[in-house]
Amino acid sequence: MVRKLLIAVFFLNTVFLNAQDDDFDLLGDEEKQVYPVDYAFKTTKVVNLQSLEITDFGVLDFKMMHRFGSINNGPVEAFGLDQATVRFGLEYGIVDNLMISMGRSNVLGNKNLDAFLKYRILQQNTDNSIPVTLIALGGAQYLLGSAHDSKTQLDRSSFFGQLIIGRKFTEDLSVEIAPTWLTNARNPITTGPWTYYEQQWALGIGMRQKITPRSSINLEYIPVLTNKGNVYNSFSVGMDVETGGHVFQFQLTNSIGLNETQFISNTTEQWNNVGIRLGFNLSRVFTIVKPRL
Repeated sequence: MVRKLLIAVFFLNTVFLNAQDDDFDLLGDEEKQVYPVDYAFKTTKVVNLQSLEITDFGVLDFKMMHRFGSINNGPVEAFGLDQATVRFGLEYGIVDNLMISMGRSNVLGNKNLDAFLKYRILQQNTDNSIPVTLIALGGAQYLLGSAHDSKTQLDRSSFFGQLIIGRKFTEDLSVEIAPTWLTNARNPITTGPWTYYEQQWALGIGMRQKITPRSSINLEYIPVLTNKGNVYNSFSVGMDVETGGHVFQFQLTNSIGLNETQFISNTTEQWNNVGIRLGFNLSRVFTIVKPRL
């Protein structure tokens, strides 16, 4: 009798489990979650170029950028260490996917104000229905005072527009390209017999290769596609190191400039004559408005 009862219980349990499986089959496969792809770069900068990252809503990012003089200045200038070019700037996330930046720089005695808006139009996601991130960038520089004090108000101003298209291919590798248009870029930041053109087109190319969870190697090249006179294309190699709330970016570059007009249209040194500068960027973020739940 006990044996028959156990057989009956086993039979009923098998039928019940099979019925449950059939019910789950009717529900179909669980819908896959789709997420935006974040952290293609460590900060909003590759080296000089803007990266695929946007400062989050309510977050303030303090940026300090520093470039020494070029190595080919020789021992009298301590191979460039006696010279200093600095930009201090603030970046703030106004709303989701939109940030504003303002900065002040001093390049060889030329004092500049700059500002830009950066808007993320598309963001790459995990199911590749959006395979790339697309960002629009627009800004201006105003030359406050320099050896060119005879310039008109218009000649002191320059403007640029840029699209940044990029993709995080793996957890370690991210690549972007940045078609750029500049107007009134002829205002120089260095003295000398340089030739400047009022409008220019350029194509920024940047990449990041992560080497540890908190560090990466960055490369950047910005060829000017239209007439550029006797100035040169910017090329930079950098290393990002994250330490707590700070990101340090160390770089070697032939550009002295610290905003788009400066490093795209006014690079007057080149790598093949050791016109290389040691530099660094420092980024520190502060949460001004707490994230929405």
